[in-house]
Amino acid sequence: MFKKPYQTKAQSALRVSACRHLVQETKDTYPQTADQTPGPMPGKLQSAKFVSHVGDKGEIIYSESNEPLWFRAEVPGATSSLLVPTVYTLWQFPALLPVLWTWAPVVEKLIGGADLMVPGLVVPEHGLPDLKRGQLVAICCPGSLAAQAVGVLTVDTREIQRVAGAKGKAVLVAHTYRDHMWEAGSKAELPEIPLGAGSAEAPVPAEPADETPALEALRLEEDSSEPQSQPAPAVTAAEMDALLLATLKQVMATVLDQRHATPLLPLGASALYSTYMLANAPARGAELDIKKSSYKKLAKFLKAAEKQGLLGLKDIRGEPHVKSLNWQHAELSGYQPYTVKSAAPAAKPASAPQSGPAPAARISVTELLKPPQALRPLFDLVGGEPATGYFTRQQARGVLESYIKQQALVDPQAPRNVRLDHHLCDGLLTKAEYSKLSVFPRDQLQARLQEKMTLYTRLDIPGSAPTTRIGRPPTVDVVCEKKMGNKVVTRALGLEAYGVDPAAVAKELRVACASSTSVDPVPGKKTVAVLVQGHQVKALARLLEKQHGLPADLIKVTDKSGKAKK
Repeated sequence: MFKKPYQTKAQSALRVSACRHLVQETKDTYPQTADQTPGPMPGKLQSAKFVSHVGDKGEIIYSESNEPLWFRAEVPGATSSLLVPTVYTLWQFPALLPVLWTWAPVVEKLIGGADLMVPGLVVPEHGLPDLKRGQLVAICCPGSLAAQAVGVLTVDTREIQRVAGAKGKAVLVAHTYRDHMWEAGSKAELPEIPLGAGSAEAPVPAEPADETPALEALRLEEDSSEPQSQPAPAVTAAEMDALLLATLKQVMATVLDQRHATPLLPLGASALYSTYMLANAPARGAELDIKKSSYKKLAKFLKAAEKQGLLGLKDIRGEPHVKSLNWQHAELSGYQPYTVKSAAPAAKPASAPQSGPAPAARISVTELLKPPQALRPLFDLVGGEPATGYFTRQQARGVLESYIKQQALVDPQAPRNVRLDHHLCDGLLTKAEYSKLSVFPRDQLQARLQEKMTLYTRLDIPGSAPTTRIGRPPTVDVVCEKKMGNKVVTRALGLEAYGVDPAAVAKELRVACASSTSVDPVPGKKTVAVLVQGHQVKALARLLEKQHGLPADLIKVTDKSGKAKK
């Protein structure tokens, strides 16, 4: 939560009554410290609201000396807002939280932003403590009770010990030693706290070789479903720089030559990389990977290419775009193209990429109507009710037309009007209209009928049984907004309602947009959000529509980035 800088408002002194309330809350939540003097929540406190780099909101409690002691927030993995001690508080009161153990190299990964995986746990001889999912825990290294991280358990510890070779995340880390919360305090170094200072019992250290599976388990983007391949030879940053430049020249000389590229300009940087450069890397040699170069980011590589005179750039809505390509550059004169990875000849570019995964079967959404009790006599007289009890809009319209015809209710003086009988009056008119109207326009009567009926939605998701729910179908929200400074992120929420795997969408976006992605819990909800760096609204909406079958009218796009429309 605090691995990146967060924003805070000005601190304010807490009232005496608020301080007393927090002291009592601490004693109730952590009864083992109730008799300690001074307690973990001192009498005079300061507080400040904060917003994390991913938009999580909460409150930080400071001591008089401006040391962050506690924070209150909806931390990942918890079902409600929690009062969480910082490492500064845990160093003073080591017995405040139950302790889980891991090795020092694993802690370095946690400080870098990883969560604690099950293989990274060090299990004492007497086994893990009996802890439940959603419980706060401190993470320490064997030999010392100085907490190095705080997080929330994702699984009962009994389940971890019951299943041999268990994998997955054990603790979702909320705060660590040396993160930005720690930097906001005195930046005290990790103290030496002997094992006798708390009730926790340290495990007997194992051999150093046992650290290997723990570190292997912290590969954040590991895809266990893919077969293991032989490791490729290590590529230096200089070699990857040269490979990127050679691939760009190949693209300019072949698929993005002057005749075919001109209609596509300006071309987004992510589209250039994912659609053209990745597909035109040399057939032999290392895989193209911008992160293995000295540039690390695509924008920096393109700026270097701009300095060499190969292309021109301009910024559009927070993302660099290629506005021009210099086909007369000296390094392109007499250029001899190499063989690319694909065995087929490179196709000329079109307005959309020609390759990629096959489009998914489309999700079908059907609006259904159900008559209320007041309209039931009208529908019973006509008959022909579907077995499901639900009518489409066309069927509901047909029922009313049949009723008008059966009861001879067409006004002979004005065929577009319908004479109202007691069934129509009871079901469709308001109290004020009941005694005043005797005829009603037919088209307005049809609209009134469908307004009075209860709306349902049937979802036909490929691979799942059809489901019917009351109300309109849920939307998938695609939101683009600014975070800190000029940083723009795009996120998608509500994918689970349509059986779309957020992790799969994040992986596809990472390739399609050449940007970093993540899947994060949504505070206060039992859903997750897919985040991608940059202004990727169109790319995200297109991917959901083309590759996951979501109808365009179910995707609600909101742009809060403040960028001017181009």
